[in-house]
Amino acid sequence: MSKRKKGMSADEKRSVLLEIFHDNGEFYQLKDLERIAAKEKGLKEQLVKGLLQSLEDEELVEAGKIGQSTYYWSFPGKRQKIKQLESEELQRKVKNCDSKIEDLRRKVKETNQAQSSKAAATFEELKVLQEKEAKLQAEIQILKKEDKGSLKQMKQSLPKLHEAANRWTDNIFAIKSWCRNKFNIEEKAIDKQFQIPPDMDYLE
Repeated sequence: MSKRKKGMSADEKRSVLLEIFHDNGEFYQLKDLERIAAKEKGLKEQLVKGLLQSLEDEELVEAGKIGQSTYYWSFPGKRQKIKQLESEELQRKVKNCDSKIEDLRRKVKETNQAQSSKAAATFEELKVLQEKEAKLQAEIQILKKEDKGSLKQMKQSLPKLHEAANRWTDNIFAIKSWCRNKFNIEEKAIDKQFQIPPDMDYLE
C-alpha cells in the first residue's frame, strides 16, 4: 500500500491507524504497529503510541496482556456498535426535548394570570430547546455519514423530528395568540420583543 501524504489531521491519522486493525483483523504489539504504520501508512513511529492511546480511551481499540506483552486489537463491528449507542443516546435526548416542550405548552395553556416577564422566559426556554434540538440533529447528520449501519434507524427518526419542529412552531403561535389576547399587544410588537422572525411558518 502506498504511503499517505503528509499534513493529515489528528482524526485522519487515527483513522489510518484503525485501518491496520480492520484490514487484517489481527492482534498487534506496539512495536509492530509502529513499524507497519511507518512503512505502509506513512505515519511517524513516535506518533503511534499517542494515537493508539486516544483510540483506546474512546474504546475503539482494546488492549490485553499475554504474559509480559501487551496486545492491541480492534474490529469494525466495535466502531459500528459505538456509533449505534451514540445514535440511541441522541434519540433519547431528542425525546426528552420533545417532552419538555409539551410540558411548556401545557403550562402556558393552564396559566391564567401570567405576567409578560413569564411569557418572555417561556419564549427564551423554547429558543434554547430549539437550539439544542438543532445541534442534536446536526450530530445525527454527522453520525449518518460516519456509520452507514445506523442510517436506516436515523431516517426513521427524521419524521418525528419534523413533527416536533412543527409542534414548536405551533407552541410559539399559541403563545403569541395568548399574549395578544391577554395583554392586547400587536403581533408585530411581540415579534420584535422576542426576536421572532416575521416569516416563521410550519415546515412542509
